[in-house]
Amino acid sequence: MKIIGLDINISFSPCSKLGYLPLSIKRGYLCLLFAGLLVFSVKETKAQESMIPELSYPFLEKLIYSAKQNYPLMAANLRKVNFANYNLKKAKLSWFDFFTLSAFYSPSTSVTLTNATLTGVQIGLFINFSNIIQKPTLIKQSKEEVAIAQLTADQYAITLETDVKNRYFKYMQALSVLRVQNQNAIDIDALFKQIKFKYERGEETLENYTKLMIQNADQKQKIIDAESNVLIAKTTLEELVGKKLEEIK
Repeated sequence: MKIIGLDINISFSPCSKLGYLPLSIKRGYLCLLFAGLLVFSVKETKAQESMIPELSYPFLEKLIYSAKQNYPLMAANLRKVNFANYNLKKAKLSWFDFFTLSAFYSPSTSVTLTNATLTGVQIGLFINFSNIIQKPTLIKQSKEEVAIAQLTADQYAITLETDVKNRYFKYMQALSVLRVQNQNAIDIDALFKQIKFKYERGEETLENYTKLMIQNADQKQKIIDAESNVLIAKTTLEELVGKKLEEIK
């Protein structure tokens, strides 16, 4: 920069300027600089971390197929459909229930109410007109029961598929969070080791050392919580799938 005919070169270099600062300021400056780099590194890691590339839709389709094959409530709904179809077939095959054929044998002469004389074998055919009238209605009712059972099974298949997707996404989310927490733990642990080394040499304050020690312990607890969330999400997903995720290929 040029001011009143004078050339003044203004530049700033952290390393070159530290030599003119007191020792306590140097330590604070270095800690601040390192902490800033750590925060930037953590934020950069989180910004790059995403579960979207890790999703496998072919694997998800296998999970859905396995759930439809193994989940008990899905099988129960399909059995209801089969039972309704069985009742429909039974209704269609019972068209002749309104006919009653009977036979009786009279070894000796007998007199009926109409004073007719009967002897030997008699055959009678009786027709129940009430059953004839009700039969079409019963068949129609059986068809409606089949349709309702099928719609119920189809609706539950959609619900089951949605539940599998939601639990799969939550499982993948838990895995992504665990990876982020593990990376944060590596960064914090590296900083803690440096601060500890400087503290043991008398180059760092007890306050800074204590803060990093607490932060390091908190990060380890966050990893435990993240691991627990992964296991819970995995278990809830396997509940619908009906088998271990490792068994699905």
